[in-house]
Amino acid sequence: MSTVKRGEVPTLFESPSHCCGCGACAAACPKGAITMSEGMDGFVLPVINSDLCIGCGACTRACGLNRGIGSNSVGPFYAAAGRDDVSESASGGVFGAVARELISAGGVAYGAAYEREGNTLRVLHRRAASIDELPPLLNSKYVQSDVGICFADVKADLREGRRVLFCGTPCQVAGLRGFLGRDYENLNTVDLVCHGVPSGRMFADCVESYGKQLGSPVVDFRFRCKREGWGHSLLLLLLEDGREVTIPAAKSPYYDMFLNLKTLRDSCYRCPYAGRFRAGDLTIGDFWGVEVNRPDVLKDAEKFNQMKGVSCLLVNNDRGREFIESSNVLDLYPVDFDDIAKGNDQLRHPSALPKDRQLYIDAYVNGGWGAVERLYKKRERGVAFYAKKAARAVLPKPAIGVLKKALGK
Repeated sequence: MSTVKRGEVPTLFESPSHCCGCGACAAACPKGAITMSEGMDGFVLPVINSDLCIGCGACTRACGLNRGIGSNSVGPFYAAAGRDDVSESASGGVFGAVARELISAGGVAYGAAYEREGNTLRVLHRRAASIDELPPLLNSKYVQSDVGICFADVKADLREGRRVLFCGTPCQVAGLRGFLGRDYENLNTVDLVCHGVPSGRMFADCVESYGKQLGSPVVDFRFRCKREGWGHSLLLLLLEDGREVTIPAAKSPYYDMFLNLKTLRDSCYRCPYAGRFRAGDLTIGDFWGVEVNRPDVLKDAEKFNQMKGVSCLLVNNDRGREFIESSNVLDLYPVDFDDIAKGNDQLRHPSALPKDRQLYIDAYVNGGWGAVERLYKKRERGVAFYAKKAARAVLPKPAIGVLKKALGK
């Protein structure tokens, strides 16, 4: 982050990998001099209009990522599950449970939701002030949401004395805290164990493509449908004509590339929050590997089971601890941080940059989503893919290396 003298136009980031695209800088600018501009790769970056900029430095002060807003999680740590219906949540339903509790007490919750945009969907952060407004905020959305547009609303709610629960990726929570510029006792923040985010534009193009293929626009998109139980990566597409279509993750280029880290934002590969250092008061995610690392959790199957889903819950600071202690809607089972981290790479290190990631980004820049799909099918599901799969089963490692070179992989 640059040091800015008053009156100078600041440099907001050294390279795209130093910007998470949260929009805190644009939301903080008193002159509206910053716009979040979408690049050819679909990712948004802030652009300063030097004619409007007064060099006040509000933008750099609001940058939670480059200011390093956050702290090391102090614990305790839990396996967790909501006591109500968790079928609409991706794992144990922690956010839904505490959000319903807070809203019922007169508070408001903020989280990511879908919004129709023509024949596709975009993802943005939305406010829920009633239980009926909460369901769109539930379930995982593996795409970068437009969050900066709601920061001013969060601030207004806080100033009016409402209790606010804000849930987002760690960099979004850091952005909100940077934008607010001060602590509010009536704010509780929840960050996610985050894999990284593809661009909103790539997701929108993918959704529109599904609509064309299926003969009806997609009106809702569930990445983590639990019809076959928690842990089965199954997409559920709800179409405008009323049909519901399920697609296994391995048969969805978008989902499979996300899981294999090929389409994430530049900054995700150097994320400072991929570890014990957290931006939120609480951290939630899936307790992957619970059956191996802490099988004792599953002995009480009525509270914790692998059909419904089991969440991990990190209590990061005193405010998070007070929030959990005052809540009465969660089943909790104490565990160690390492028990959770063993099954969550993003609590140990940032996502690793794949060697072929740039090929997919370049394909999108030059040919849109269709070009990405074609490249994926050629590289990941073509002759080379199946040749490599067969080779791994029968050939020694040195021979596999020779085959990879021959196939250009």
